[in-house]
Amino acid sequence: MPAAPAYSPESFTLEYRPDQHLLIGRWLRQANLDELKTHYEALLASALAHGCRHWLLDVRRRRVGDAPAAEWFGQEFMPRLSAAFAQPLYLAYFAMIAHDQATTNPGLNANIQQGSIQQMHYHYFNQEGECLAWLAGRA
Repeated sequence: MPAAPAYSPESFTLEYRPDQHLLIGRWLRQANLDELKTHYEALLASALAHGCRHWLLDVRRRRVGDAPAAEWFGQEFMPRLSAAFAQPLYLAYFAMIAHDQATTNPGLNANIQQGSIQQMHYHYFNQEGECLAWLAGRA
């Protein structure tokens, strides 16, 4: 298995919690598209290494719904992510917006809809505890 891409710990942190079988990615600042690609590749590499299908993504410090990022995620990354796992994936976004607000963004809503077709479930939350509870309730 290839090594995870290198990224700056000043922009992104990645942690695997074996007791919860949970992968946590936190953006510490705004990231450009190339950085986001590197961060998501690191998430994928770690998820594969641990067989982890539950992700908490803290995106409070970066823009969500950025059209080029949403397009890349939906068209390029999501199909690879879906193909890498035989079982459904669960991604909880700690975004300081509620799920109904996220669905009003065309790029985010398109990814939410496409994800559900590919057995990838995304939900947006404005509290980290809600993210953890939602993830804990998923098989």
